[in-house]
Amino acid sequence: MLEPSPKLKNASVVWEPKLFLVSPPPEHKFAVKKKPKKACFKNAKDYAIEYCQESSVHGVKYIGQRGRTYVEKLTWTVIVVSLCTVCLMHIRQAYLKWEGAPVTVSFSDKEVPISAIPFPAVTICPEVRFDPEKFNYTRVFRKKRYGMREEYLQIAFLLCEVCVECRGYFGIVEWNDTVTPNVARKLREILPPLDPLNLTVTMWLGKLLNTSKVFSYTLTSEGICYTFNMLPYDEIVRDGYQFNRSLDFMRKSHKWTLEEGYPPGENLDVFPRRTFMSGTDGGLTISYIATNDSHLDYSCGESLQGFKIALHHPSEFPNMDRHFRLPLNQAVFVGVRPSFLTVSPELLSYAPAARKCYFAKEKYLASYKYYTQQNCLDECLLNYTIASCGCTPFYFTLIRKNTKVCGAALTACVKESKLHYLKKEIHSDDQRCACLPSCTSLSYEVETSQTDWRWQKAVETLNLDHFSHINPNSLHISKLSVFYKDLQFLSCRREEVYGSLNFFSNIGGLLGLFIGFSVTSAFEIVYFLTLRIFCNVRKYGRRAWFGQPNRGKFMK
Repeated sequence: MLEPSPKLKNASVVWEPKLFLVSPPPEHKFAVKKKPKKACFKNAKDYAIEYCQESSVHGVKYIGQRGRTYVEKLTWTVIVVSLCTVCLMHIRQAYLKWEGAPVTVSFSDKEVPISAIPFPAVTICPEVRFDPEKFNYTRVFRKKRYGMREEYLQIAFLLCEVCVECRGYFGIVEWNDTVTPNVARKLREILPPLDPLNLTVTMWLGKLLNTSKVFSYTLTSEGICYTFNMLPYDEIVRDGYQFNRSLDFMRKSHKWTLEEGYPPGENLDVFPRRTFMSGTDGGLTISYIATNDSHLDYSCGESLQGFKIALHHPSEFPNMDRHFRLPLNQAVFVGVRPSFLTVSPELLSYAPAARKCYFAKEKYLASYKYYTQQNCLDECLLNYTIASCGCTPFYFTLIRKNTKVCGAALTACVKESKLHYLKKEIHSDDQRCACLPSCTSLSYEVETSQTDWRWQKAVETLNLDHFSHINPNSLHISKLSVFYKDLQFLSCRREEVYGSLNFFSNIGGLLGLFIGFSVTSAFEIVYFLTLRIFCNVRKYGRRAWFGQPNRGKFMK
């Protein structure tokens, strides 16, 4: 038997190991095909650990540090998450404060001179509302002498209210629902003059003025009154009514606005008037305001005698709900403190609801040329009264024409509608008109003092010629002096609670305090999520996006 050659003997030995080594595929290929999701998760995990090691946020590196126990990582995870939560809560509170009240009112850093603002308009309403030589209310009322005087009587009932229960006693059978639309002109026809005996002396800045020219007629809830330093109607209302224009207005230059003030370089001869001095010598003094004893009427109103005085903004109508009294034979001195509120230019970009105020021409009013809170409230009250009573109160007839004028029979309706309107508009959240304050506003706070004026003794002592034809015993004289108490005053200013820079600085301070987070830290996160992945893909390929090329090579 032949023995196999040595080559054949070794062939099986050599072939069998080769067959075993070549036939099975590589082990890593099986792993990739069977568990690709596990590999992607591991890549993302390693990439997150790499971010934690490189991040500048405090405490994050301990969460992803290799070789640390799970207890350490869990502890630092709880710490970082807790601090982030507390930080976000404080940021939310700062944002709500910024969003809910972005504007604050603070005192200005410097005082304002009184020459920068107009002197207040002074409205004088006599308690004697009718000249008895033209219309004697008491006589007509008691004797019921209607005829030609009945129209005036119905108008007089608007000012001299008579209780409903008293109508039958006095024999007044009927109150009209409406009165003549020319109620302002009719009231002016029977109005007693402010200076009936040519005795009144008007002094402004120590200079004598013509009383008949410096006072204009103004229609108020108290009837026709006299006003000093008020803009004419056609500069306040849109209808351009010439009711209260006087010759004195024609010589004045109207260059003042509430938001811009007086032009630089203007002297004292501007309108509305302003003063550069405090005290009585720098204000308005009206002496010898005469009232004849035969003109006193105790059946009209509350039987109070004297005058009602209201100080108000020159571009607004007087609100006689805020008045003080000038009694007969008394001298009243009124010290004025201005209250001036301005606005910072940064608030121009804010919405009115956010800054809680309107600029002069920002909100349109149908009756007034410029927006003020008082003008807005008056216009809304007028519309509400028309809707409730179907007529216009007589003191709004110069603002809204071509509507029925409420008569004495609807006086209760007018008062009730005003009460309901103020209750809804001012004292509730359902504010339909949204009459926000003016961003730039001016008001006047007054302090009054009064004393008895023994003017009869002065007349006897000085032997004044212009009193020679007058019986002092049948005359009542009053004196009014209005002046600023100080040369300067401290104004207020609406400003931002947080500007955009202050708000983000506040957020940055909170983030830096709790977790050391900064703008650079934010860019790090963006960098790891975008540019770093893009560069890894360009450098190592799509499968090595996490930045480890050796592992990505096996996945190709």
